[in-house]
Amino acid sequence: MESSSGLASIKFIVVGGGISGLACGYVLRQAGHQVVILEKAAENFASGGSIRSPPNMTRILKKWPGMEALFEKCATKCFGISFRRAATSEPVGFLKFHKQIMLDLEADFLVLQYDALHRHLASLCVAAGVALKYGCAAINAQRADDGSAIVHLEDGSLVEGDIVIGADGHNSLVRAIVAEDELERTHVVTGMNIRIPTKVVKEYQELKPLCNTNEFTIWMGNGSTAIGTLDYESESFDIALCSPMSLGVDDGDWASGSSATMPFDLSGYDPSLRKLILLGSTCRPTVQQVLQQEDVVGLKGIAVSVGDAAHSVLIHGMHNSAMGIEDAETLGRLFSGVTDRTRIPMLLNAYQEIRHPRTTAAQDSEYQSLEEISLPTGIAQEARDTALRTTLIEAVDDFDKCSDSTQLMQIWEQYLVLFAHSPSEAVDNWRSMWGRVVDDVGHGRPT
Repeated sequence: MESSSGLASIKFIVVGGGISGLACGYVLRQAGHQVVILEKAAENFASGGSIRSPPNMTRILKKWPGMEALFEKCATKCFGISFRRAATSEPVGFLKFHKQIMLDLEADFLVLQYDALHRHLASLCVAAGVALKYGCAAINAQRADDGSAIVHLEDGSLVEGDIVIGADGHNSLVRAIVAEDELERTHVVTGMNIRIPTKVVKEYQELKPLCNTNEFTIWMGNGSTAIGTLDYESESFDIALCSPMSLGVDDGDWASGSSATMPFDLSGYDPSLRKLILLGSTCRPTVQQVLQQEDVVGLKGIAVSVGDAAHSVLIHGMHNSAMGIEDAETLGRLFSGVTDRTRIPMLLNAYQEIRHPRTTAAQDSEYQSLEEISLPTGIAQEARDTALRTTLIEAVDDFDKCSDSTQLMQIWEQYLVLFAHSPSEAVDNWRSMWGRVVDDVGHGRPT
């Protein structure tokens, strides 16, 4: 295949057809390259559940064809983050998504149906000319003698290309190959995703208000936390129970049935919150290893990881899906119009240089946030709640009236660092410093 310039394009083999893999496939195809996506599941598989799209993710997606219409149909817009004590459901703090802030960010905080976004991304890939192959389980990836990439499939067949992208989740095959040595596990996070039909929630007077507000609700417990979001399109209230420790369960798939057998101790939760959780019609246990991963490029510069395969940003946090979309946007920007294969190792190293500080900061921030909202009863928990209560007092309508020294501004700054990031700007900044070097290497000029 040739690019629009008439020069031979680069062939990318993407292992994994989830959100991150499809996003990579689409942007790299738009950048003028061949892309084949290998997904082990069958076509039209359904995952279920919802995902959070913070402004940094929404801002990227809404530039892609049909996304605005998808948001109108399938997205729930969040207007703020409500902090409550799990023991009493008492409001402790509220971080309002002020209109002026969201206008400046040029995007909203949305809750999206996973399957709806997945279907749309798949349709974008197909329309762009990406080869989507289902039922293709990768078992190995290697560098050939000529420097090309080879992916071995379970059925014995081979797929050849120039670059392998590991988008195969937190139990990634490609990550194991890229890392070479076993990665250090710093933490284990146990979770339980629960879906409750809103029609069931509305049957209970004390729970009904949850279906009338578009808030990202955090019930802060003793050693665990419950995070709730309303999904209008699927008519469900979704809860993620999380604990920053191992609770002796394994990863699982979505299954019908009561969530009563979950490993979480809910005895310290408010009775109405316990009732809400136990109303779940489907649930899915998750176990996430939080890893220290320095390198996301391997096989001598022809393999790279993205999304959960590249970092351990918490799957129940705000930025898990966003990091995968940012990874894709970064690769697409770096490889836009590139046809010289000698530049591949340098551009993949640039990807790592650009993304590693960002994903590390997001990973650390999300885990620290989980620890804070799961603090055990005691002085630290009381200090946290005292700080959060100032947001109830200072929840003014005009954010510009807040002093830079207020607690509200200090809390907001933690979110704005993550919300305001632009992968395109990060790549452009890198190019302003190193673009000439890349061009010189590509043309064989001394540097």
